[in-house]
Parts: sequence; structure tokens; C-alpha cells
Amino acid sequence: MASSILTPGEAVARIAYLSSDVVVSVQPALSTDSEFSRFLHQYASNKASSIVCRGIPEVQSVRHNVDPLLSAYQPVRSGKITSVTTASNILLQSIPHLYRLAQYPVVIHVSLHPAGYPDYGDITSIRNCGFSFLQSNSLQEAQDLALTAHALAIRSGKGVIHFFDAANSQNAHPISHESRELVQNVLNIDLARQYQGVKSQETTLYVGEGRSQVREIGLNEAPNANGSLTQPEQTGSGEQSPRDPSSASSSSSDRKDSSSRAPSVAESATTVDSQPKPVSSDDVDSICDSIWSQISTATGRKYSAFAYTGPRNAENALFLFGSDPALFGAEFESATQADFFRGVGLITPTLYRPWLTERLNEAVPKTVKRIAVLEQVRRKTTKWGPILLDLLMSLKSAGQQQSPTLVGYQLGYLEVSTITQALSGIFQNLLAKAPIQNLEIGQHDGPKAALSGTQKEFELSQPKLENAYMKILDQLFGQRLHIVNALSKGDGVEDRTISSTPGYGFGSLLARKEHRERFVSEVQAAAKTRDFTTDAPLKWLSQWALAASDADKANKIAPEVISRLSTDGSVAASKLLSSKGLFYKESQWLMGSDAWAYDLGNSGVHHMLASGENMNMLIVDSTPYSERTAEDAARRKKDIGLYAMNFGNAYVASTAVYSSYTQVLSAMMEAEAFDGPSVVLAYLPYNHEEDSPMTVLQETKKAVDLGYWPLYRWNPKAEEKGEETFKLDSERIKHELQQFLKRDNQLSQLMRRHPQFHANLSESYGTEVRKV
Repeated sequence: MASSILTPGEAVARIAYLSSDVVVSVQPALSTDSEFSRFLHQYASNKASSIVCRGIPEVQSVRHNVDPLLSAYQPVRSGKITSVTTASNILLQSIPHLYRLAQYPVVIHVSLHPAGYPDYGDITSIRNCGFSFLQSNSLQEAQDLALTAHALAIRSGKGVIHFFDAANSQNAHPISHESRELVQNVLNIDLARQYQGVKSQETTLYVGEGRSQVREIGLNEAPNANGSLTQPEQTGSGEQSPRDPSSASSSSSDRKDSSSRAPSVAESATTVDSQPKPVSSDDVDSICDSIWSQISTATGRKYSAFAYTGPRNAENALFLFGSDPALFGAEFESATQADFFRGVGLITPTLYRPWLTERLNEAVPKTVKRIAVLEQVRRKTTKWGPILLDLLMSLKSAGQQQSPTLVGYQLGYLEVSTITQALSGIFQNLLAKAPIQNLEIGQHDGPKAALSGTQKEFELSQPKLENAYMKILDQLFGQRLHIVNALSKGDGVEDRTISSTPGYGFGSLLARKEHRERFVSEVQAAAKTRDFTTDAPLKWLSQWALAASDADKANKIAPEVISRLSTDGSVAASKLLSSKGLFYKESQWLMGSDAWAYDLGNSGVHHMLASGENMNMLIVDSTPYSERTAEDAARRKKDIGLYAMNFGNAYVASTAVYSSYTQVLSAMMEAEAFDGPSVVLAYLPYNHEEDSPMTVLQETKKAVDLGYWPLYRWNPKAEEKGEETFKLDSERIKHELQQFLKRDNQLSQLMRRHPQFHANLSESYGTEVRKV
């Protein structure tokens, strides 16, 4: 591994690799590295040894839009110490998983995006999910607190989220990597081995209470100072000696309460008689003290739950929950006598959750009378910011006769050249007799160039390989084609990840349907009036209104209606022409991927099928046959086709353009003609977005010939016309099925001619089935 570290991504990737059995690397695309993945793959390819893992850690690459935290369930339940490296854009959509993963010693390293001006609302929105939260603000802190996060997870058995803004370290000097000896001592390998020997009894993702982090009191056996199991000396209180091997290093701590000992990860599974006690905030505080004491002894760097810099007799302070506190600190140090912010203290949280009131009160000088609270939350959902409310509760409970005055600010993007002016405005308002709350400081939207450059990395894009299906849609429906969640659409939605979901698409299609229904009503009303210059439009409007729900008739009449209205020149004609696109009945499609197949209820597929609305879904499945992971139950995809057929009201087709082009054409035309929800599954296997069509062709042939991807069409309304509802289009499967039925028919005829063979044949057949 490199002798020096240049970026926070490299520092965090190295610690995660050394401290995990499995590292889940969330990437923008399989062919695009994140700021962590390049280093993780480099370590793995060099077969670099780990500290926690008994072999080489497994690095799993997962796309950011395929419910990536599902990949963490399988290893944590198997007793593997797991970490995740990701950008902050997956956090909100992963909330259901976070509540469950918080029960395991999982570490999630989060790089806040867009770098330079991230939205810390992604962190505050998940602050109550049960994880501990650590924040680093420099390159050195990124390494030290990444190590702290892993050690805290192992010692507490509780999930930890470590977050940082990589832009804070853009101009940082290279740092040396932590020694393996220090990493090993801080991680506490003995406790890690205990956890690795225990497998979770959970068998479901969303049912049950999950695993609780507990520490045991009054156990029959407990680990001694070096982690081995010994019989503890019985005491009157029934409590055992501290089990944290590093507790000696924290003996100089002010708190020597035995109730704050570090809990064991796997005690609930390795002991019999126990009295479980949930891991509390005091336990986390004690463990962090112990970890930071070890780091301080080895390196001289000190950490605490809240960092305070500035004079100890300051009357004014600034609490910052946002980017680049070093920039604010440097400005405070260079303040002149004329500046409003001279002699001000700066407070930043290192341990954001659990929120430790006692530690905050220890950090803030008793002389502070006023605190400006800066929160970098771009999308405020409440009047008062979450940090301001935390501070208010803590300072009110401090027992002081008069708690400091708090003034909240919404922090926007600040350039170096404007920081002095911004601070002057902040403290001028803070010192006023009646300070104004919730002022916005800086630019709300931030620098467009920086934002677009950072967001582009995780921006959704359509792989070029999918053009094969898009061309067919375009050729079949032409101008009538409307793809509601096309990535090129300018629908005003800032987050393309949201607009690409089936739930959003379903809502958009419903809104579009209601819009056209209102337009039809307007046309019907206009056809009964005399508001046009001539009578020519009336006839054509009446004809169109009668055929508006029939695609063929409405689209045939629409050009003539538009032509008549264009030459009329009346106000009524101009009003209808402003929505002339609605004269055509569109072929409405919702594009999706196999990412929707992991959770049909939450993804929105269920809602669309249950609605019975006349909508079409084209779902591209890109998993190659050679890369399927059937053994991973947590990542196992559901069969959307079978699920849709069970509703009984949907047209369903399974297609593969590189196997049968004609079948794809038939399926899309039948789906469009079907009155109700339609689901067309489109197979397009590739390992990387840049794979060649020849590679896709080979994978497709393999999957279709082996029956992994059957080609079929199912139309529940075909029976009304006397046609078959199910059509199997896979030639090889059809042939094998015919041979099986023929063989079965021959056996039936044999048994009828020779009844004495019936019992033997039936018994033999049953034995074979049981073997299978």
C-alpha cells in the first residue's frame, strides 16, 4: 500500500479494507470508480492482507441505484464484519435498511455530495435511525475517525456512519498511513473474532425485531483483559470486570463508572445466563474515550465529542454543522479589532449521534452568552433546524441561571472572498437586541460548475446498449411515444434518481391522464359553443371528442383538427392549440431496470399493477446468466413477470432482442393494444455498460437456450377471443417440453395396455422426483 495518503477517499478505503471481511463499494456505475473503489480494487488485486479478515477481504461493487445496502445483509448475518463506502445520495432511499443494519457492527463511510457544497440534510434526515455518527473535517481526521468508526462498531455491536466532505481536504498535505500495529490494537481483534464466530438467526428482511446490541451483566463467563474467556470473580453486585481490553488506557478518564464499559459484540450468542442491557449513550461515550485515548497515546492527536477552538473566555461562539470549519477558524484567528467576530469561539461536532449533552457543556466555556448556529441544510422541512433544537435542549438542561442565546442560520455556499463579509453579517445580527432568526448566509444553490461536475459522476444515464429497445419503441410508435421518466426530459425534477422510480412514473402518468381527460372535456364544451370564427372546427372537434379514447381514430383525426383550428384565429381556437399535443393519444411507457425487482412493494411496481390503469412498463434486466447470485437471498430478485401474471389483469411478456427480434415487436404491439397495465421484460445482459453487442449476444443465447430467460407472452383477455392466453416463444424450451409430453404420453399408453407395469412405473417416477 502507498506510503502516503493524498485524499480522504484513499484514507477511508485503506482503513475499511484493513478492518473488514467484506467491503460493499457503491459506485455510480460498474464501469465508473467512486473515490473509494479505485483503491479498494487496487488492494484486492494486489492481494493485500487485512487485519480483521482471515484472508483477503471481499470487495463487492454495487451500482448506487440498485438498492445497494441490501448487499450488506448477507455478510453481516453470516458473522462477517462488513463496511460500506458510498456517496450520500443513497441515504434517504435506504432508510428502511438503515434501521435494521443499525443492529449490527456495520460501518458506512459516506462522502457528502456534491463535494464543496453538500446538503447536510442527508445526514440530519437519518439521525434517528439507530446508528452512531462520526464527522471528520480534514484528511488526517478522515483516517483517524474511520479507524474510530470501525473500532466503535466492533466494541459496541452497533452500526456507525462516518461522514465527511472530501472538498475540505483538497489542499491538504499528504499524510502517512496509520501503522498496522495501531490499527490492530484499536480495533480489538479478540472482540472481532467473537463476532465472526456468530451467525444471525434472522431469516427475513422486514419481519421481526432484528438483533439488539446489548452488554451483559452477571454472566457465567466473560473475556479477560486479552479477550480470552475466563470465569469471573463473583461479587456482591453481580457485575463483572470491564471486558474492554483497552480500558486501561482510559483509566485516567474522569468517569470510572462501571456501567460505561464497552459491550461485547457477540455476548448474546456466546453466553447462557445473562441480563441484557441495551448499549446506551454513556457506553458509546466510554468506548470513544477509550479509542481516542489509544490514538492520542500513539500519535499525540486528541479528539472529543465536540471540538472547541478559541479563547476560553469568549462571550460569543459559532456552532458549525457544515463544510470547511478550517476556513472559519482561520478567519477568526486573523480577525482585527474592528471585526464583529474578534475573540469568537468555534464549535464543531465530532460525535454527532448519540448527542452527548454533558460533553457539549464541557466543551462550551461558561462565559459564552450567544451562539450563532450555522446549519448547511439546503432543503429545510421545519422552521427550526435540527442542530439548533439539539443545542437548545442541551443548554437548557445545563443548570445555568441563564443559558446562551441561540440564533439559527441556514448556511449556503461561501467563497473565500466573501467569508469575512458573511461573518460580519452573522455576528452583527447575533449582537443585535432582537436578532433575526433563520437568515440565509451565502448562495443557496452554490456554484453551478462545481455542483454539475460533482453530480455528473452519480448522474443517471442510459447505457448505449439499451438503444436496441428504444429504437424499436421509436419505430413502432413514432411521435406518439411518450416515455414518462426519460432521463433527457426537462421536468423540473432536481434528483433524477427520484424521477426514474416507478412510483414517480406512475404518478406522472396518472397526472397526464387526468390532464388529457380535462382537455377532452374542454373540447366537448367548445364543440357546443359558437366561439369560433367559422363553423369548420365544430364538426372536426365533435368527431375527435367521440374518438378521443381510440388511439387509431383519434390520431387519424388529430392533424385535420389542428389544421382547422390554426386557420380559425379565434381565442377559443388558440386556447385549444396551446395543448395541441393532447389531440394525439400517446403510447405511454415507463422505463425501468432490474433494480425494481428486489422489492416490488416499495419500488412501486405493485401499485401500478394493482391500479389497473392502461400503462406500459418496459423493464430491462441486465444480469448475465454467468453472474447470477442465486445463493444470496438478500439480493435475490423477484420474478416481476410471475408477480404480474398473478394479478390476472396485466399483459406480460418476456423478451430478448438479441434472441428474437420479431417476438420483441409482437410483444410491444400487443402491450400497447392491451387495455390495462402491461409489463414487457427485456433481457439485455452485460457486465459493464461498455460491453460489445457480441458479448451481449453470447450471454443472451446462453441464458435463453438454458432456460434461465424464457421467452413468452401472456394475454389474460385473449381467452375472450378464443385464443390461447399463454404463448411460449422459446424454441428450445418448447421442443424439450414437447419431447417430455410425448414421452409422458407413451408411458400412459403403455400403462393402459399393460396394467401390471402401472405400479412399478409410478413408484420409479416418484423416486426420481424425490431425488430431484
